[in-house]
Amino acid sequence: VVGANAGPIGTFREHLGLTVALGIPCFVVVTKIDMTPPEVLRKSLRETVRLLKLPGVNKIPFLVRSRNDAALAARNMPHGRVAPIFLVSNVTGQGLDLLKAFLNMLPPNMDWSSRAKKEFLCYVDEKFNVPGVGLVIAGLVEQGSVRRGDSVLIGPFDDGSFRSIRIKSIEVNRVKVERAVAGQIAAFAVTNLKYEEVRRGMVLLELDSRPRAVRRFEARIRVLHHPTTIRVGYEPVIQVHTIKQAAKLMRMSKEVLRSGDVDTVEFEFIIRPEYIRVGDVFFFREGRTKGIGTVTSLLG
Repeated sequence: VVGANAGPIGTFREHLGLTVALGIPCFVVVTKIDMTPPEVLRKSLRETVRLLKLPGVNKIPFLVRSRNDAALAARNMPHGRVAPIFLVSNVTGQGLDLLKAFLNMLPPNMDWSSRAKKEFLCYVDEKFNVPGVGLVIAGLVEQGSVRRGDSVLIGPFDDGSFRSIRIKSIEVNRVKVERAVAGQIAAFAVTNLKYEEVRRGMVLLELDSRPRAVRRFEARIRVLHHPTTIRVGYEPVIQVHTIKQAAKLMRMSKEVLRSGDVDTVEFEFIIRPEYIRVGDVFFFREGRTKGIGTVTSLLG
């Protein structure tokens, strides 16, 4: 997202860099066009297009002016090269119809039907105390499905344990349903759990699964940006799924790491163990330092 009056500032550059690093197709929404003078808008667009065309980014900017343009942009999004640009105003509503049409025409990039056949998995994103209902936890169902009345596991708690809870009711898009499946953001009213015991980053799993909470893990990382050097003892914040926790760099094969370096390292969560799996992709950051990694091994 780019503010037309300010142009592509730090946040835009950071998000663009992350999408490029992860290989995710992206589009640009230029907002506040109702309050921006035409010459300032043109300048912001020129700078946005320049950043999208940089050798490391290598995108094809495409300004969407009509519904046909939106359809063409949506059809070409899976290739990852085209970067559609929308000009919108949240005050007047100008351009929002094209943006909504584009979003509705986007082909899915994930086969949720095949993920629905796997074991149930949902990371906790939010929690609520609803009068007359009690504790409600919400998150994206990443795989599998769950029905009203089912018992599931939640955890890990601070000691690494998991606990059985029962799902009293389920809502998807504020509508009560009997079942939530992979790809849906669902809210679950649950029993046998207190509000203060739940935190963002916990996970809901099948009752008969045998989950393992880990504090130390090995990962293959790439440093996207660091002003100096990274050494053993470095403590960034790890972000994976809805988990966000500080971790300490315990071991690496190189003496120091700089921007652009790749290495296999060992991290240890500082506060509590978490539920992560081999293959999970994560970000790590500390101040303006940014990097990405993939979990390669769970150590304990």
